[in-house]
Amino acid sequence: MKYFSMTKCLNVGAVLCAAIFLSACAAPVSKDSQVEQRVNERWEKLLSGDLAGAYEYLSPGYRSSVSSLQYQRSILLKQIKWTSAKYVERNCEDVNCTATVEVGFTIYGGVPGIKSFSSTRPVEETWLLVDGIWYFVPKQ
Repeated sequence: MKYFSMTKCLNVGAVLCAAIFLSACAAPVSKDSQVEQRVNERWEKLLSGDLAGAYEYLSPGYRSSVSSLQYQRSILLKQIKWTSAKYVERNCEDVNCTATVEVGFTIYGGVPGIKSFSSTRPVEETWLLVDGIWYFVPKQ
């Protein structure tokens, strides 16, 4: 039979107490910062070309009617390439948020005689809280 010394028991107790106190000091993640994180993650996926990953940020209702392949095709067929995205602000009420993102883009072949046009503009996105997770709701 093994015996534990009093010193070992105190050390284990001290470590457990420290873990409990440190976890209590951690700041809770606010609803607003969750939205900002999800917005930034989705745009990182879009800018890197990970359309399947970006699809996972779409609302469950949208994903129930549009497959990942359909979504990817719709993005790839557009004559626009996103070049940057910068989160600006959000306005949240209960389970709905409107996030503003400054999006950089290049449009190819949009105007006769001009090969491409680049600019930035603010885009308002709608986000919905479903089962504790924020999802992007595309405009139809």
